[in-house]
Amino acid sequence: MLLAAGVAAGAQGPTYELGRPPTAEELRPPGAAIGPDGRGLPPGSGTAAEGALLYVARACSACHGPTGVEGPGPHLVGPRGSGNTHYDAAYEGGNWQGRGVTNFMFAPQIWSWINQGMPLNQQGFLTADEVYSLTAYLLHRNGIIEEDDVLDADSLPRVRMPARGTFAYTPDHPAFAEWTPGMPRRRAR
Repeated sequence: MLLAAGVAAGAQGPTYELGRPPTAEELRPPGAAIGPDGRGLPPGSGTAAEGALLYVARACSACHGPTGVEGPGPHLVGPRGSGNTHYDAAYEGGNWQGRGVTNFMFAPQIWSWINQGMPLNQQGFLTADEVYSLTAYLLHRNGIIEEDDVLDADSLPRVRMPARGTFAYTPDHPAFAEWTPGMPRRRAR
């Protein structure tokens, strides 16, 4: 018993100066989700023109079609129900359960979605610059930004999405001003 206590006490002894604390980048996995405020976006940048080239080069068109509205995969351009009758029937009016690019509330969520899940079965293949470029391309194709706008960690969170405030009360939603702490929830109808 004394021998076991001595070994345990010895294990709590000096650290021998081996190793180092991990950096913030090492603690953050490459596929980690990015929040609506863009906190955690890596360095890099891209434009819609660069994204158009990548869309073809990285074979995004194989699933999403040459213009983003064809192919067997979700529609990336246009409103819900953009024309693929098989996909529309399977997913509540198209665009994978109503989550088309224009239905995202915050632009960094599109960056995160591409970074985490694309290309299918090859996640992590794209560099940060490529993800910024593809995000810019999709936002441009949906009429949200201009073709020569540069997206990076500073500008992407400032992109004003058309669905912002549609699904939840955000500070810019008219009903948000009526809310006060402790206000009772409304009854379901």
